[in-house]
Amino acid sequence: MVDIPFRGNGNKARAHILSFIGQLTGREPDNAGHAKAVFYAIGFAALSDIQEAFIVKSRGGTGEDGVTWPPLSEAYLAYQRRFAPGEQSALKKAAGLGKGHSYGVGGKGGILTKAQSKRWKKLYGGNLARLAARMEVPDAKGMAAAMAWNTIKAEGARTKLEVFGKRVVAILRDVGILFNSLSPGYFDGVTYDKPTAEGGEQQVFTALTDGIVIGTNVPYAAAHNYGYPKSGIPKREFLPEVVPQVWLERWAQAGIEALADSLHRSLQGAA
Repeated sequence: MVDIPFRGNGNKARAHILSFIGQLTGREPDNAGHAKAVFYAIGFAALSDIQEAFIVKSRGGTGEDGVTWPPLSEAYLAYQRRFAPGEQSALKKAAGLGKGHSYGVGGKGGILTKAQSKRWKKLYGGNLARLAARMEVPDAKGMAAAMAWNTIKAEGARTKLEVFGKRVVAILRDVGILFNSLSPGYFDGVTYDKPTAEGGEQQVFTALTDGIVIGTNVPYAAAHNYGYPKSGIPKREFLPEVVPQVWLERWAQAGIEALADSLHRSLQGAA
């Protein structure tokens, strides 16, 4: 129960409350922005829960929405995911590799020594010459490369997959743009400003006449939220199809508190 003081007769208060309800439901214009403040409060609470669940799931846990994201593949971690400053050197050092382990094959950088790289190329060339005589060239190249790797690994060489494929990183937080777009901005009880970090400008936070729409306009968001098998992207849901009850209860409470505050301000303005 919330007591809201009002100076005026009962009929005037009743009429004003009915008008306020009309603003909340979109039947009357919300000229003073009182209804919008209620919707903003609910949207802010929703983003807070979405952000917290995002953090938990990005670390391999299960969010309050009951969702657990599939882990990143070792191949992605080794060959595609960005490295934090100094991370690559630290991982090489932990694997017993030094500055001289900076050579690769096929014109790419790697973690072989110059001698290992030269050895790989010699093995590959010899294998390819033999295999190409009895199979299609693309197949011969693949098999020749695999044979060369097997040999130099047996001789002590390490691969990127072995050294970098098990590093621990936060899922879907490579550059932070998607995460920032789903993070709550600044809400003072009346107005709302989107996050200022990169990606915040792509946040969807729009008050309607009878509600609030939240989300993200980051181009690749949908591919991750729903999955995109064609590109090998698994489903990692951050906007739940079914909102958990605990979230609904918190959003309702945020709305109730904002409603009381907005009604209080509205009645004060009418007195």
